[in-house]
Amino acid sequence: MKTNRDEILRNCFTVFVSKNYERATITELSRACGLSRMGIHHYFPNKQAVFMAVADRYVFEIQTPENKFTAADGTLAEFIERYIEGVRQTMTQLLVLCKGGGDVALNIYYLNFMMQVRQYYPGADRKFRTLMQLTQTYWRQAVEQATRSGELRSDLDPSHIAGLFHQIHFGLSFEQAFLNGLDLEHLYRQFRCLYSLIRS
Repeated sequence: MKTNRDEILRNCFTVFVSKNYERATITELSRACGLSRMGIHHYFPNKQAVFMAVADRYVFEIQTPENKFTAADGTLAEFIERYIEGVRQTMTQLLVLCKGGGDVALNIYYLNFMMQVRQYYPGADRKFRTLMQLTQTYWRQAVEQATRSGELRSDLDPSHIAGLFHQIHFGLSFEQAFLNGLDLEHLYRQFRCLYSLIRS
C-alpha cells in the first residue's frame, strides 16, 4: 500500500486527537499509518515534527479564514451566512477525523488537541494570535462595509463589533465543547440577535 504525506497527517491526527501528545508514540503513529518506524521517519525526523505538521494542517491551515469563507464583498447579513457555512464545512471535515468515541462531542477532542498544540508547538501562541487577528479583520471589514453602505448604524466602533461577533463564536465553541458540541443554529441565532441590535 502506497502512503503519502497527506494520509500520514490524517492518520496521525486521529492518534493525537484521541491521546495526549506524551502518550502517542512513534510506534503507534507508524501503526496508524500502516508504516514501519523507519517508514514514518522517511517523512519526519521525530514525533514533534509529526505533531507540528499535523497541527499546521488541522489547526493553522484549516482554521485560516480564507480557507473557510470569503471576505466582505456584500452585506453583513450575507457575510454572517457565509461565515456559518464555513464553520459548518470545517466541522464536517473534522468530524470525519475526530472519531473519539462514545457520547463525547467532537469539540472536546479538538479543543484538547488545540491545548496540546499550545503546549508542545514552539511559537504556537504567535500563530494562534495571528489566526484570531485575521478572523477579527474579516469581521471588521464586513462591519466597516456595512456601516458605509448604511446597513448598520454609523455610530458603531467596527473593531468593537467585530470583537463581539468573534467572541460569540469562540465563547460558544468553548462552552458547548463540554456539552454536545457547537450548535450552529444557536450560533446563527446569536449572530442574528447582535445584527438586529446594530442595524440602521
